[in-house]
Amino acid sequence: MVKFGISAPVPGESVGNLIKYVKNCEKRGFDTVWFPDHMVFIAKAITPEVWSIITAASAQTKKIEMGAIGDAHRIHPAILAQRLATVDHISNGRIFICIGYGEKMNLDPYGINWDKPLKRTVEAIEIMRALWKGNPVDFNGEFYRLSQAEIRITPIRGEGIPIYIAATAPKALKIAGKYGDGWVTIAMPPSLFAKKASTVEEEARANSRGSVEKCIYIFTSIAKNQDEAYKTLEPIKHALIWPELLEEAGYSIEIAEEYRGLQYTRIMPNDTEMLRKFREMGAKYYTRDIVLDFVIAGSTKDVIKKVENYIKAGVNHFIFRDFSPDRRSSLQSLSKEIMPYFRSGK
Repeated sequence: MVKFGISAPVPGESVGNLIKYVKNCEKRGFDTVWFPDHMVFIAKAITPEVWSIITAASAQTKKIEMGAIGDAHRIHPAILAQRLATVDHISNGRIFICIGYGEKMNLDPYGINWDKPLKRTVEAIEIMRALWKGNPVDFNGEFYRLSQAEIRITPIRGEGIPIYIAATAPKALKIAGKYGDGWVTIAMPPSLFAKKASTVEEEARANSRGSVEKCIYIFTSIAKNQDEAYKTLEPIKHALIWPELLEEAGYSIEIAEEYRGLQYTRIMPNDTEMLRKFREMGAKYYTRDIVLDFVIAGSTKDVIKKVENYIKAGVNHFIFRDFSPDRRSSLQSLSKEIMPYFRSGK
């Protein structure tokens, strides 16, 4: 069964509107709502603390699952384990978490070390899962040391709270296969997703684990036709594609030295020169055809066809990041036409 999730419209929306958004997504039949867990974004707009939003929204909904994509750097895993277990009770077992590489903008300005993210992720996962069992924990890792540590609230679900791992590079993909309940990756063509999914599955099998849920965080624009849909993506195309994926996706593009290293995770919002080059890189190298290869954009029929291609590539959980010209209309298309099409078994 394919699951359909959607990214909450953060940043920019008020706390009250975000809670209403989750409630609306539940009414429209989405399986999940995903929050990007940031301190700031490139856009200078309101950015609330997302677990507070999830907690409030979980108390006002009944079915939809909620979670956030964050990192292993900003909060001690024992504190996070306790927080998540508490929200799990408030939501009656409807939350999850995704741990990723992290972004420079959320760490460097606050003096938080951004090093060895994969090792930190593994240690954080091991600690949280151990604490959720309800027994005192001893742990002697590179980053964390626990001595008879415990939390005195455990998740509703005996197996613990689902942990997704955001991964794109080879080493991270293996970590996702070995430790994740699910794997989340960024926008890329279906053929490239299939290659990366095979790495995740191979690692899961090597560690005698079941199949890992395979998710794609995909930028989406739905309109009357592909031209109209592309118009809202063109101004932000620099942020839609990770340049290191171009060659993997079959594009022979040599990016000039001055633009190398300019990817979303390393951008600093207050560095105007860096932002200028980031946008310039997108304008120079990301053609319309490339963008449309990496995203889902077009009419409802176009979107259905692209979703089918991703399902064939192994996606079983879509996380739509909606940049449609009319987002009310796109939500209507997703809930009334696109999701029912796949749930009907066509």
